[in-house]
Amino acid sequence: MPDTLIVQSHRPDVLQGWIGRCVRTVRDWADARGFDYRWLGDELFNHVPDWVRQKVADKLPVVSDLARLRLIQQVLDGEGYQRVCWIDADVYLFAPERLALDVDGTCGFGREIWVEQRGDKLRVRRNVHNAICVFHQGCPVLPFLGFAVERILERIDGERIAPQIVGPKLLTSLHNTVGFPLIDTLGAFSPVVNRDIAAGGGAALDLLLTSSLEPLAGANLCGSLARGQDLDGVCDMLGTVFAE
Repeated sequence: MPDTLIVQSHRPDVLQGWIGRCVRTVRDWADARGFDYRWLGDELFNHVPDWVRQKVADKLPVVSDLARLRLIQQVLDGEGYQRVCWIDADVYLFAPERLALDVDGTCGFGREIWVEQRGDKLRVRRNVHNAICVFHQGCPVLPFLGFAVERILERIDGERIAPQIVGPKLLTSLHNTVGFPLIDTLGAFSPVVNRDIAAGGGAALDLLLTSSLEPLAGANLCGSLARGQDLDGVCDMLGTVFAE
């Protein structure tokens, strides 16, 4: 039995579009590394308490932030894997040979170099993201995060739950204090970066490249911000734009 499980989840119908292309890159990478792979649909949300689903309502990314933690904990506790890695379904691996899960500790998260447009200027924000997260057997961070996320959701006004409040915002805040091991090769592409990639170049893409610490293996294309946009054109260009 392989010691590592890769998990992804989304609605099955998305596999017919550009997200399906993303998923295939991750599944092929997992197969090439000899990892087990598991795909989940809405049954992922069975791992969170009913009160969370009722309070969070239609903010499914927030529910997913907790559900992935509870799922990973359950798998590590009961299925014999030494390591479980979650990867968002809208992550595209354009250089999969660069992606490794080895971290200096019992958990790891992605490093986000986020390029955004503010007026006529571009700026970079450096955050921690959970589009990729990996946990080992006995990790003390995993149960704490599960507890912390539920506690935050208990206390917060249900009408004022920001989309990233228990995902990147929480992880970035904790990282600034405790310093999590980070995976630098899997980034997160903002809409302005995706625009430049589809066009074959631009200032936002240049800023991302100069700000990245390592050559990228892939990125979360942030489908939740695409507002229904088809990112096939971005997927087509990734291998060319990021070729060494």
